[in-house]
Amino acid sequence: MLYKFVTYSFLLPKLIFLILLSLPLHLFSQMKINEVNIAPNNNTWVHIREISFSGNTISKSHIVLRDMSIQPGDSILATDLDFELNYNKKRILNLQLFSTVKYKVTTIHPDTIDVEFQVTELFYWLTKPLFSLADRNLNVWWFEQNHRLDRTNIGLEFTRINFRGRNEKIGAIVQGGYNKHFELFYSNPYIDKHLKHGFGINVLYATGREINYITDSNKLYFYRSEHYPYQRFQAKLAYTYRNAYAAIHEVNLSYHFFNISKPLFDLSPVFLGPRRRINYFELNYIFKYNNTDIRLYPINGIEMKTILSKKGLGIDKDVNQLSLYTESSFYRNVYNNISASLVFRGRVSFPQAQPYYFNRAMGFKNEYVRGYEYYVIDGSHYALLRCNIRYKVLDFIWTQNFVKLIKHIPIKVYSKVYNDIGYVHNDNPMNSFLNNRFLNGYGAGVDILLSYYAKLRIEYSFNHLKQNSLFLHTTKE
Repeated sequence: MLYKFVTYSFLLPKLIFLILLSLPLHLFSQMKINEVNIAPNNNTWVHIREISFSGNTISKSHIVLRDMSIQPGDSILATDLDFELNYNKKRILNLQLFSTVKYKVTTIHPDTIDVEFQVTELFYWLTKPLFSLADRNLNVWWFEQNHRLDRTNIGLEFTRINFRGRNEKIGAIVQGGYNKHFELFYSNPYIDKHLKHGFGINVLYATGREINYITDSNKLYFYRSEHYPYQRFQAKLAYTYRNAYAAIHEVNLSYHFFNISKPLFDLSPVFLGPRRRINYFELNYIFKYNNTDIRLYPINGIEMKTILSKKGLGIDKDVNQLSLYTESSFYRNVYNNISASLVFRGRVSFPQAQPYYFNRAMGFKNEYVRGYEYYVIDGSHYALLRCNIRYKVLDFIWTQNFVKLIKHIPIKVYSKVYNDIGYVHNDNPMNSFLNNRFLNGYGAGVDILLSYYAKLRIEYSFNHLKQNSLFLHTTKE
């Protein structure tokens, strides 16, 4: 069974890639372009004398220019000029620092131009109240936990994005209610003059009155106590290297401390293994590649992510786990407003025998087969394939005058149909009936995008258990 799992895990991405290559490519075919006052022919080259920006009162011009494929002094075929300018307009929007981007071309000589990009900055101070659920998703909270208000978290998130105009981020999260969470974070993508090296730091403390201690028949069971049955602390330091546009390398080292109460330990001795508290270091290497046209909701392009993780570095004996996670997403515009996406995710982890806390596979965050959101499937290895066909219904910018700071709000709406396949391997599934078998979920839905941050997925899904339900999500597919 493990042999089959590994075989499928490594063959599926190749199969996906071959399927996508067979689809017709109409990259950027429906873009509206600005008029350029140059009569192009196949042999005309245009020299870009200067690239300037207006409207960026906070954002540094060299930070924006760093993400562009054209630079002052470049020469471009006149027939390619409109494409290049629109392509770089999308790159600027992908920084998620501006709500609108336009460009204006000024002809200096018949073969020389200046380009000005006119941007509208977002509101960079994000001070917002937090209201979240203690459960894995809205459906679990509403139907299985009877939408109890005491299972909600309230707090305040204070974040300054684009700090100092250099795309830095600094902030804090203070959360109370059902679960308590305190976090400080700072990231700086560019600490050198060549804008290639960066670093980040993160410190968090979390506790709560309830925690899931066992999975029984693919359902979570919880232990609750007024004496806070668990405490978690984490400190992380990260280094990033971004040589070009699409690829980012990250190495981070973190320290973890986890402590559980004696009643919880007596109830679940396997939660952290044969101990009540653990201390360990974790070393991660992360490779991210994103060459998609629109980061929030890609239509064309490829996105990949690989994480090689080692928990326990020999100096600590509490934890020993080596895991490899991979994610590959392929997006292709099929025809006009119709696009397709294929997303593969998978993980292998060794040794397979791990404490309950380190044995999660599907059911948390966005790792699940659609239609199985009510279930949790533990295991050391898993694979997930998501297929989507999407149709763009609406695409416009809402200009409103109620809140001046966010005057322009881009809104997009897509309808879709989808099919998911998943598999979780577990050497000791016990009474789990969803392990070591292929899972299939399918359905139809609507995706709503607001600005360049918010996404709402409304999906009606079916599974092989002949169950169906409406699900709401805000995470990526």
